[in-house]
Amino acid sequence: MNRRIVIEINFNNYGMNPNRLTREWISERIDIFRTYTLRSLLSQTNTDFLSVVKLAGGCSDIVEEELAKREPIPDPIRFGTSIESKRRIQAYVEGADELLIARIDSDDLYHRSFVQQLHDYEFQPDTIALVNQLGYLWDAVEGQMALVFHRSPSFYVFRYQVKDFLNDHRIVIPGKGTHGYVTELPHEVIPLRNYVNVIHAANTSVKKVPAKDRLTESEMNAVLAEFMGTDTANS
Repeated sequence: MNRRIVIEINFNNYGMNPNRLTREWISERIDIFRTYTLRSLLSQTNTDFLSVVKLAGGCSDIVEEELAKREPIPDPIRFGTSIESKRRIQAYVEGADELLIARIDSDDLYHRSFVQQLHDYEFQPDTIALVNQLGYLWDAVEGQMALVFHRSPSFYVFRYQVKDFLNDHRIVIPGKGTHGYVTELPHEVIPLRNYVNVIHAANTSVKKVPAKDRLTESEMNAVLAEFMGTDTANS
């Protein structure tokens, strides 16, 4: 089985907030992406993947200018519009049999072994989605972390046959079409604690680390090393 792995990140192509097209917003979110998600991607033990960071139309010039002010991002991680991202994925999967598309927000983390897990995963024949139910919630401002469980979180993977993907077949989430309904698809659950949902100063949604199952500082640092390759709790 010749398998390709894509990690898809929606940067500012969704949402109604007009600030997401401004230079100030974009600059701040690029810094957040570099602080968290990028470090997770660069720490992957298997670098055989493509990551597309999807942009709204009309802001590509600002993004390119802001990226140029910072240390270059390696080629497997590419910013572009939805159309550009689609073309990159199509080129990347040419000649392969199977495509796995994992999604993550631009401020969260996957375990550094996650890409390797996807390359190694043995599917049941009818499975079209993988769900990561176990993870952590990390408040990077307050320095708190706890174990979390979510029945159908936003950390999921879609499985495609490449020939179907190139023919524009797309998996449709039932119900309201949001991540909470992914488990209504034929799916399997990855029984590992694979994600960190990050709370930082620029979060638009209000989340609090639950008092139950909180980690000690040393435990938190050990977790962050597994997701970002270094002790980053206080960086």
